Amino acid sequence: MTTPETIPPTGDKLAWAIAQAVRAPSSHNTQPWRFRIHGDAIELFADRTRALPVADPDQRELTISCGAALFHLRTALRVCGFDVEVDRLPDHTHPDLLARVTVRAGPEPTEDERALGAAIATRATSRVPYLGVTVPDDLVDRLRRDVEAEDAWFAPLPEESQRVRLVAMIMEADHLQWESHPFRRELARWMRANDSPARDGIFGYAFGIDNIESHFAAMAVRLMDRGAHEAVGHAHLADASPLLAVIGTEGDWALPWLRAGEALARVLLRAESESLRVAYLNQPVEVPVLRGAVGELTGRVGSPQLILRIGYGAQGPATPRRALSEVLG
Repeated sequence: MTTPETIPPTGDKLAWAIAQAVRAPSSHNTQPWRFRIHGDAIELFADRTRALPVADPDQRELTISCGAALFHLRTALRVCGFDVEVDRLPDHTHPDLLARVTVRAGPEPTEDERALGAAIATRATSRVPYLGVTVPDDLVDRLRRDVEAEDAWFAPLPEESQRVRLVAMIMEADHLQWESHPFRRELARWMRANDSPARDGIFGYAFGIDNIESHFAAMAVRLMDRGAHEAVGHAHLADASPLLAVIGTEGDWALPWLRAGEALARVLLRAESESLRVAYLNQPVEVPVLRGAVGELTGRVGSPQLILRIGYGAQGPATPRRALSEVLG
């Protein structure tokens, strides 16, 4: 848990805050960000060398991932007692510069800010089935308000008919993605054996794969169309999730994508602080022919950006992050 004793002296606080930012989630754990300390500001850049051109051709999810890192950064700076001013997409001539965060002395962090900051250290994606325990309505409303605070919208799918339709779209998306050889090759490039020294990518233990099997997982993904298997597995996970919800935005370009990432991170940290687990079922919003149908399912104006399953259950394993020296400078 974050305490005043774990926060470094003033000269190191900006670097410490960046170290909290890189704990944010990202597609395939690509960690597609870079940071630069410039005077009293921290600049966040997209690292497009870590893009996923097949799964994410518009770099929408890359930008969402950077937005999640931005919210972590904002939260960590507030825990340090800084006042934070965020300028998103500050220079249209430099599209890789996604945000400039200026800091100055500020008030003590609130208890809520401290709680979100403490959750950074323990948050991890939990890919196991969740318990059949209902998420309280007041907590669902709290998640909705968190998302709206980041200029995005939160659409729970409580009706059985909505859940059935979403599960059907998830299964269709799995089939469409896995029948694509380029998709499988790209996914395999980011898969890691459990004992790999890599600090990025998808490790077998995140999916309950043992050490020996994890050494052959990437080859299996490249060679085998596992669409039917993945579709059935994801359908079961969705069915076992007390809460399915969509995060969306009114617009559908870099700025709304960035805000969707900030909204996602706030939800994930809120959930962690309330002992809730969260995982993704984003396949239908990654497949263009299905993304519009997800939007229609929510009944909201705008574009769906993320699909979440939320519930109570076992905590997910932590995954490695790149060293600060690799992302700072």
